[in-house]
Amino acid sequence: MSTSTRRLLGVTTAALLLCGLTACTGGPGDQGSTSGTDRGGASGAVTGNPSGDLHSVRLTVADGADAGAARGRSLSVPEGWHAEVWADVAGARMAAWLPDGSLLVTTGDHGTLLRLDPRSGGRAPAVRELARGLDDPQGVAVTEHDGQTVVVLGEGTRIVTWHYRAGGLTDRSTLVDDLPTGGHGGKFVAVHDGVVAYDIGSASNSDGSDRRTHPDRAVIRQVRLDGGGDTLLATGVRNGEGLGFAPDGTLFAAVNQADNQPYPFRDGTGQYGQRVQSYVDEHPNDQVTRITRGAELGWPFCQPDSRGKPDLLDLGAVEDPTNNPDGTSLDCSTVTPTMVGLPAHSAPIGFVFTHGSALPTAFRDGALITTHGSWNREPPRPPSVSYSAWDDATATLGQPRTVVEGFQDPDGSRWGRTVDAVPGPDGSLYVTDDAAGLVYRLTPGA
Repeated sequence: MSTSTRRLLGVTTAALLLCGLTACTGGPGDQGSTSGTDRGGASGAVTGNPSGDLHSVRLTVADGADAGAARGRSLSVPEGWHAEVWADVAGARMAAWLPDGSLLVTTGDHGTLLRLDPRSGGRAPAVRELARGLDDPQGVAVTEHDGQTVVVLGEGTRIVTWHYRAGGLTDRSTLVDDLPTGGHGGKFVAVHDGVVAYDIGSASNSDGSDRRTHPDRAVIRQVRLDGGGDTLLATGVRNGEGLGFAPDGTLFAAVNQADNQPYPFRDGTGQYGQRVQSYVDEHPNDQVTRITRGAELGWPFCQPDSRGKPDLLDLGAVEDPTNNPDGTSLDCSTVTPTMVGLPAHSAPIGFVFTHGSALPTAFRDGALITTHGSWNREPPRPPSVSYSAWDDATATLGQPRTVVEGFQDPDGSRWGRTVDAVPGPDGSLYVTDDAAGLVYRLTPGA
């Protein structure tokens, strides 16, 4: 039987259980911004993606939830959608649905894996701790395998699994251990047909020595659910936190590219090899692309090259002036093309395909890309959720458009930072926020 990541649930038995209910890079400290005084949904900088027809709506609060920094705030969402603070979860990071209709949420440096059980009557979910004392739990996925519900978790140094039954976790097993930490040390996961894909991010921003370390850095690997077949898939992947399997069964990654990169073009401007702020603010583009065995994404020897590509689709690569000025370290013409470029410094973390979900038709056949917002861009790139449509004929994703924003004030300060967005069995979109410590429930209109 084919099995795949349960980051979302379609109209299944779990959906029936929820019928009638009323009212997703580093942690939140990376930006260090404070809440401003404007209580609206405006952002201090555009996401860089087309945004379609978004409308500002005031956040309501589920009974029993503490809205905290989101109190009195608004979000920009598609017309007719409602936005609610559904749960308060300190450090809320990645999320995945269980077959019983409850939502798993990891908490990073809080060290817990939580289960959120939806309740009716406009109440916040019941929050239950499934595991504590974990080592930086980040990526989480759920799959059915050999008649068991299996939870896959990425910890700082290992990839582990449990069986989920009767509302709890049993039979813990370590698939891979002794993985490197530091730098981009969070481990993110996706699972399909009994195979777990996981990332090992770089230790540095742009140091070529990362490519010569052991264990590997800046790679994506895969391992079977029985712990065998640990295999290298892709190299040159600086920080591939967003992992997901497409409708055609192929693996995709959303990648955080480097900061403060030198100007790479020998174009007569005299700027080659220099740090040019106007270039740094818009380059290099973050990436979403297909990962096949042997893929090479180029970091830190090649940067995505978006010249002549205003839609940021199908990007080639250009030699990095510091690490690969003469092209001898890596031939950038051989680098795997970037299928979808994202605005520079978006910092994508959450990435999930929506095929088979209960979202409205306009969002049901594509991918949700959740960005954390920039670290040091001026003005800051705001946190957001975008949707990229899937083309069945070409098996590719198109230009993303922003569908949720409003976590950043006009002065660039932030009251929240989005991490992950997963479609729920009730047709709502559930978004995690590790800065505000919240989970939002965004519900389409009738």
